[in-house]
Amino acid sequence: MTRYLKNMEKEITIENQVEEISIIAQFIEELGMSLHLPSGITMSLNLAIEEAISNIIHHGYPQNQKGEITLKTSVAPGLLIAQIIDDGISFDPTKSENEASGNALSLEQQLTQGLGLFLIRRTMDKVEYHSTDSQNELILTKKIEMDFKPEATLKTNLCKIEEVIILTVEGRLDTANTNEFNALILPLLNVQNPNIIINCEGLLYISSSGLRSLITLQKSVKQHNGQLVLEAMRAEIRKIFDMTGCSGLFIIR
Repeated sequence: MTRYLKNMEKEITIENQVEEISIIAQFIEELGMSLHLPSGITMSLNLAIEEAISNIIHHGYPQNQKGEITLKTSVAPGLLIAQIIDDGISFDPTKSENEASGNALSLEQQLTQGLGLFLIRRTMDKVEYHSTDSQNELILTKKIEMDFKPEATLKTNLCKIEEVIILTVEGRLDTANTNEFNALILPLLNVQNPNIIINCEGLLYISSSGLRSLITLQKSVKQHNGQLVLEAMRAEIRKIFDMTGCSGLFIIR
């Protein structure tokens, strides 16, 4: 169990620039897919983390001061924990000046003052803040229900109908099983004039390792004057292809 939890830990570091927030958004989307989280939970995580990091970027550093922000995520039974660490000016988002003074905000004031902090507290189940002389740490906790197995699973089926090779891929195509997948497609790399269709309907997750395997196959198919088509791809998988620019390398239908 401890090893399984350790395997679920992920970390990413960005510079304190607004343009870097899109990297965090992609990180959270891929995290949600890898954990099979409902889209609503993933959206809540994305919203809270984006608001927190945006607040740090805009208010945690003097103008033009460079800094780094690190996001660490981990899984405990029934919980997803996000730690946001920065070296900027300390600010406790679990409190506000208005709360400390006992002043209530009108709806109009909420829309112009502290709305981001309000969203963080409303979308997360627990918000904690710690500060030292060298860094600030914001801990966001969200209750989750996971319906997946710790071990990565991949199911494939390879058949040939007339002159068309059909490869069905189900489950996860990631670092843990790309060697298995590469061994499966190895004989296809030397086929002359290949016509290959990969059925992606059951593909639930793909990492950069899986993308590299498909790119290798695509290059070989082109070199041998053939065609590779990816069919029935789920929207969330297509999004990864689009984000990485891989959509332009394949025929996807």
